[in-house]
Amino acid sequence: MLFSYFPYAAAFIPPDGEAGLYVDAGLVAISLAVAPLVFVAVGFISRNPNTPKRVLYSLVLLLVLGLLLGLLSPILGAAAGFGVGIALTLNEPDIEGQLKRRIFGVALAVVYMLAMLVFIPPAGVLAGAILPGLMVGFADEYGAWRSEQISSSQDESG
Repeated sequence: MLFSYFPYAAAFIPPDGEAGLYVDAGLVAISLAVAPLVFVAVGFISRNPNTPKRVLYSLVLLLVLGLLLGLLSPILGAAAGFGVGIALTLNEPDIEGQLKRRIFGVALAVVYMLAMLVFIPPAGVLAGAILPGLMVGFADEYGAWRSEQISSSQDESG
């Protein structure tokens, strides 16, 4: 993800002394070329049986979220798109509502990243590279813990 995210973030940094909107099309092209490899790797490594279909959904969501949230900040859209894409392509455990937890975790990461971009921009850029995927993992851990707590309380009462 970092090989796609950082060139995309760098594509919007204007050269010295320039003001206004600036986009380096070459860096955006590199970023978009590497993005599918992220989802393919996540899907096949996690042994998701629906990997090809989920990769296509993830790529569409990356573009849609990248464009919609990119109106606020291009890297905010990229981070949200990668987070949702990872949440979709990663093999889901047999826990009810796990995809909702993953999406909620990515949403929290995006809100936190937005606050960091406002107050500490370099930290916000770095957070966007790390937090969305990390929050998907936290959501999985929380879902497993919650499922275990529910099953143990049912065993004690039943």
